Amino acid sequence: MKRWPRMVAAIIMVVLAAGGAGAQEDPPEMDPLLKLLVEQGIITQAQAEGVQREYDRRQGKAVDEPTGAPAVVEQPVVEDAQPQVAAETKAPEKWYDRIDFKGDLRLRFEAFDQEGISSNNRRERFRVRIRPGIYTQITDWMDVGLQLRSGDPQDPVSDNATIDGGFTMKDIAISEGFAHFDPTSWLDLTFGKFDPRKKWTVTDMQWDDDVTVEGAMEEFSIGFFEANLYQYSLEEVRGGSDAYLLGGQVLGKFGSDAIGTFKVGGGYDNWIRPQLVADLTLSGDLRGNEVTNLLDDNDQLVSDFQIFNAFASWSFTRSERWPIKVYLFGYTNTGAAGLGQDYDTGYFARVQVGDFKKKGQFMFRLSRYYSEPDALFYVFAQSDTTRASDVDGYRFDVRMGFVKRSFFNLTWYHTDAVYADVPTMDRLQMDYIIVF
Repeated sequence: MKRWPRMVAAIIMVVLAAGGAGAQEDPPEMDPLLKLLVEQGIITQAQAEGVQREYDRRQGKAVDEPTGAPAVVEQPVVEDAQPQVAAETKAPEKWYDRIDFKGDLRLRFEAFDQEGISSNNRRERFRVRIRPGIYTQITDWMDVGLQLRSGDPQDPVSDNATIDGGFTMKDIAISEGFAHFDPTSWLDLTFGKFDPRKKWTVTDMQWDDDVTVEGAMEEFSIGFFEANLYQYSLEEVRGGSDAYLLGGQVLGKFGSDAIGTFKVGGGYDNWIRPQLVADLTLSGDLRGNEVTNLLDDNDQLVSDFQIFNAFASWSFTRSERWPIKVYLFGYTNTGAAGLGQDYDTGYFARVQVGDFKKKGQFMFRLSRYYSEPDALFYVFAQSDTTRASDVDGYRFDVRMGFVKRSFFNLTWYHTDAVYADVPTMDRLQMDYIIVF
C-alpha cells in the first residue's frame, strides 16, 4: 500500500517537468522586419510576438495562444509619423456628365402704331420663343452642339411663334448643329450650322440676333489681336453656280481697369450671287424681311454687295452695378450702283448703362440705326424695325433683373424710311425671359 503514493508522486513530477520544459521552448520563427524593429527598440518583444500571431492567424496557420489573459498589442509610437490618408477612388465618368443642357424661354406682348396697319392704325399680338439645346465636350479640343428653336422654319430672322390659329401646334426646327475644334491656343474652328454672334464683332442692324449661319468659321487670336474668316453657303443651284458669302475681320483690344477696354477693327463681306437669295424672298420660299434693297423693273438687284465696315467700342466695368458700354459702327457698300444719289452708307451707335443679371438691377440702352437702301444686304439684317435696310430709326431698352436667371425687358422702336415713302412706325415690346 505504501508503493501507490510514491508512484503517484513520480507521475506528478514527470508531468510538471514536461510542462516546464514546454514553457521554455523558443517562440515561433519571427518575421525579420519584426526582429529588426525589436532590436532597434521601436517595439517590444511582446508586441512583435502579438503581431506575428495575428499575421499567422490571417494566413490560416495554427497559432498557440499565450496562457492567461490575452495580451494587448500596443501600437508603436513613431516620431513625426504622418497620418495615413485613404486613397481616393475616382468614379468613372458617365456619358451624361459631359452633356450640358441650356436654353431660354421668352414670353412677349407687342403693339404696333402705324398708319394703314389696320382700321384703327393699331395692332397687338402675343408671341413665344423657346430655344432648348444640348452641348457636349467630346475631347479637350472638340465639342459639338444641337439646338432647336420655335418659329417659322422658312424665316431666318425670327424665332417667334405668334399665339393665334385656334390652339394650333407651333413649328420647331433645328437651328444649330455644329462641331467646334480648339486644336491650339490661337486657333478655333467651327463647322456646320451655328450662331456666330459670340464669334465675331457685329451689330443687330447688320446681322439679326436670330440668324444662325451655315458653313465654316476660323478664329485666330494672337496677343491683343484677333482675326476671323468665314465662308457661308446661301443657296445651292443644281446645274449652276451657287450663292455664298465670303468675309473676314481683324481687330485689336487694349486698355486697363482705370480707363476701360477698347476694341477697334474692320471687316469686309463679299456677297456672291445674292440675287439667288432675293429670288427666294420674291417667290415666297424665304420669309422674314421684306425686300428693301433697290430693284429694277425685272425684280433684279440694282447693286452688288461688297461691304466694308469699321467699328470701335469702349467698355468700362469698374462699377459692377453700373458698367458702361459704347459701340460705333460704319458701313459702306463699294458695290452699290451710282444712281445720282448716295445709297451705299450706313451707321449704328449704341450706349448701354447698367446690368440686369441680379434681382432688382436695371440696364438702360439707346440705339441708333441708319442705313441707306443698299448699304446692307436686306435678307439677314435686323427685323424689329421692319426696315432691314433703308431705315432711319431709334431703339430704347430697359431691362430689370428678376429672380435667378430671368429678367423683364421693355423695348420701344421708332422707325422711318430714308428714301421710301412709307409711314412712320412705333413698336412696343414687353418681354419676360427665363434662361435655363
